[in-house]
Amino acid sequence: MDFKEHLKKYLSEEEIEKLLNSLNDSDKHALLLNTEKLSEEKLLEIYPHLEKHPIVKNGFLYDKNEYQLGKSVLHELGAFYLQEPSAMLVSYLLQPEKDSLLLDLCAAPGGKSVQASLLMNNTGLIISNDLSYPRAKIIKENAERMGLSNLLIISNDFSKLSHKYQNTFDSIILDAPCSGSGMFRKNDLMKDDWSINKVYKFAEIQKELITYAYSMLKPGGKLIYSTCSFSYEEDEEVVEHLLNNSEAEIIPFESNLYFYQSKSKIGIHLFPYLFPGEGHYICLIHKPGLIKEYGVKENKKHPQLYEGKVLHKYGEVSYLSSIDFDVKDFNVIRFGVKLGEILKDDIKYDIHYARSLRTFPQELELSLEDTIKYIKGESLNIPYPKGYVLLKYLGVSIDIAKSDTRIIKNRYPKYLRKNLLF
Repeated sequence: MDFKEHLKKYLSEEEIEKLLNSLNDSDKHALLLNTEKLSEEKLLEIYPHLEKHPIVKNGFLYDKNEYQLGKSVLHELGAFYLQEPSAMLVSYLLQPEKDSLLLDLCAAPGGKSVQASLLMNNTGLIISNDLSYPRAKIIKENAERMGLSNLLIISNDFSKLSHKYQNTFDSIILDAPCSGSGMFRKNDLMKDDWSINKVYKFAEIQKELITYAYSMLKPGGKLIYSTCSFSYEEDEEVVEHLLNNSEAEIIPFESNLYFYQSKSKIGIHLFPYLFPGEGHYICLIHKPGLIKEYGVKENKKHPQLYEGKVLHKYGEVSYLSSIDFDVKDFNVIRFGVKLGEILKDDIKYDIHYARSLRTFPQELELSLEDTIKYIKGESLNIPYPKGYVLLKYLGVSIDIAKSDTRIIKNRYPKYLRKNLLF
């Protein structure tokens, strides 16, 4: 069975033609603004030709031929995250509560965790997991760049852990691995690799994932299920499997001209001929009951605090988190913010801590030229009082450097040093 033929399961001939024709259009690009670092007014002043995302409040569409934002200073400093326009809707439609406990089950490269963190105002705790350790490390890199402090980044197989976390999470994001037909416009290899057998294989994996994800949801909690597949077998049928084997309920989305809904009324599709994105399926699921208390239970052992946050020590390196959480079951990559090494008379501050800061005792605003120099690894010939100083560009934190009164010495991590365009 070819791709077009299999779509007849839920689409008319006219709808199939519209979908297939839209796959030949150019792909869309978007950014998610970190409003804690940069205002919308300032962003539009710098990039006046951005277009507002049709649904996501802090999302913007852009022309990659005009703005190469991945090579910009503001992207490097975590003022925004580059994300596919359809993928932006997953966390946005979930609307996680502040101070809640969220599990992002298949999180890499981290976009949905990033947006959830911004929606939660960096409160609560997001357990951002990916089975692939190398892919989970990419989440860490994004958390550092964006200065996010409420992520616990791990690499675990929850099929072996779910029994320990029954009825635990206030909300869960399950962006399930899939056959990837929603990525056809971006990657011709996805087209060549597609087969109906691949769809069936992933559908079985997705049914297993959604079943144990739902079991970890608190009564009253919300699970959002998504794929970048156009296949009914990976979308509605996976949710139907859960509905038939649990008390799960669908939370319907408000009707919208951008959304396509099949006759089953289970979730929505984002088709490129209706919505300016690659393509996604999204369904919001509720577990009957009421959440008695958001977040995690208070640790009665009274953990050690630093700057009002929980201090975790691993050897000489220390980390800060807003919430204490038992991580004994997890392969931890990052818990909260990496503060750095606390020495007898000094602290070797980490870039993650610097990016998480809004204020510091000593601050220095840099020009664009000096910012680019610093990110390249150069020290700055700028006289400044001796000691640590938080460098900023347009009010956005760059790094905590050290001045000897004559020169600001470069402390930017070597693995992050790069040439930027603007």
